[in-house]
Amino acid sequence: MFTEKSCTVVYSLDREIKVVGVNLQKSGLLISFDSLGELWGVYGEKYRGKVENRAIPQVEYAVCLNKALDYIAGCEVTEIGEMDEGWLSFIIPPGKYIKDTFSAETFELLVTEELGKRNVKGWAKENGVKIDEAFSVEVYPIEAVEGTNVEMYTLTPVKG
Repeated sequence: MFTEKSCTVVYSLDREIKVVGVNLQKSGLLISFDSLGELWGVYGEKYRGKVENRAIPQVEYAVCLNKALDYIAGCEVTEIGEMDEGWLSFIIPPGKYIKDTFSAETFELLVTEELGKRNVKGWAKENGVKIDEAFSVEVYPIEAVEGTNVEMYTLTPVKG
């Protein structure tokens, strides 16, 4: 039985998270919002579960680099090693983040509907929290991707 989850809090990330994956700028895809699903398709078909040094349990990440107009679809690694052509790494630094957790009945509903309905900027404004807009992160535990526990969260850095 599905129970909806929705929780937004200020969260302290106490360790850095190393992420590697395919990136939009080097993918050959059109640089547009519509290409993000295709980029995840490439990652899922070719690389899911095969990334060198991937962390266990496996967690997948999307990192939106707002200033560079780029997007990474990949996973957490223990060490950033050799990367394939068209790959990029990013280290999510420790610090304060707005953590927005939510769920859906299916993974497709999670990413096509629920993710787009979230309003972290509105929550931040209502709660007097200033956002650092340099990047944002979507976090996909492998259970969500596999459809066994369809829950994810986003991390939005806080200024100061």
